[in-house]
Amino acid sequence: MILCAVGTCVGTEARPAQEVRLRGLQVSPPGNTSLSASEYEALVGLLGGNDTTPLTSLYRTSVHGTTYGDLLDNVGGAKPLVFVVKKDKYVFGAYVSDGIQLPDDPTGESYEECELPGCDVWYFSLAGHFPQPTKIEIDEWEQSVWVAGRERNAEGANMVIGGFIIFGDGYPSDQPAADIRSCFQYTFSGYVPEGYTGVRDDEKDALLGGSLDFIADEIEVLRVVQ
Repeated sequence: MILCAVGTCVGTEARPAQEVRLRGLQVSPPGNTSLSASEYEALVGLLGGNDTTPLTSLYRTSVHGTTYGDLLDNVGGAKPLVFVVKKDKYVFGAYVSDGIQLPDDPTGESYEECELPGCDVWYFSLAGHFPQPTKIEIDEWEQSVWVAGRERNAEGANMVIGGFIIFGDGYPSDQPAADIRSCFQYTFSGYVPEGYTGVRDDEKDALLGGSLDFIADEIEVLRVVQ
């Protein structure tokens, strides 16, 4: 992948930890989610919700299939969305307020920058990286979603969230992987809150999946019911 390492190598200090200390929200996870009760409660807390803020699980690779088409068929135009990635002990993902906006042309691609009021893209860790579930803010100019049409690829992948979480990564091929669980991920060191204990690369960037490239154990997409 070439688009992920462009223009962000600027020295900045790590941001203060965006940790959420849970307050016993008494939330119940949807029956078809891969998240544990504590992980689900943590996610609701990071979203700023309460016990009346449910999420609905729309798609799981282990249930609905592992292709890009499987994801699109089950998620559709729903929004806001939460993408959850599980790999070994790590549980992390991204919040995307505007959902998946497919291009009109199935052979094209869309690039949506989060510029309008209320639009938001950010990352989070639920397990394996910090002492507490933690929100990871990214700069406004990085808040974007690059989406391939059903018959195309977004720079050798299916979807790129914020420039640093990539699904269906086909590198070194210029075509996406057949399996959406083929991921490429790093978080620029300047975005990583204090207290991070996970794996880093030589540039001190955080590798939330434990390595730069990996095959996720599970990818899940949930909708925030508003």
